[in-house]
Amino acid sequence: MVLLQVVYILQEIMETKQDKEFQKKFEEWKENYRRTSLVIARIPEKTKTEFMRWCEKELCKDYGMGLKWLLDYYKGTLPNQNEEINAKIDLLADEINKIKDKLKEKKEEKILRAADGSIKRIGIEQEG
Repeated sequence: MVLLQVVYILQEIMETKQDKEFQKKFEEWKENYRRTSLVIARIPEKTKTEFMRWCEKELCKDYGMGLKWLLDYYKGTLPNQNEEINAKIDLLADEINKIKDKLKEKKEEKILRAADGSIKRIGIEQEG
């Protein structure tokens, strides 16, 4: 908002001055500003605060790069930060399921001693 006020003040100065060099540079600056600037209104206060803190911490207060990062993430150019964790969780779940299957297949052996002194091994299926 303050930057727009500065633009209007400079524009008033430009109109009163007849310096063509100044006018040309000002027009170039104004066009560049319009091309690369964005004013956003009606942002929820908590969202704005969180976005600004994130940009301060991660992007040296570069809000334009923050917007670009979010857009790249949205488009899928940047991978999901949790993808690797989710892949590891899936691998662990597969390993657990394999272990459970092996335990179901494993037979428990019971050793029985007969009255005549002989030893018998009996395989019994374990139930999960």
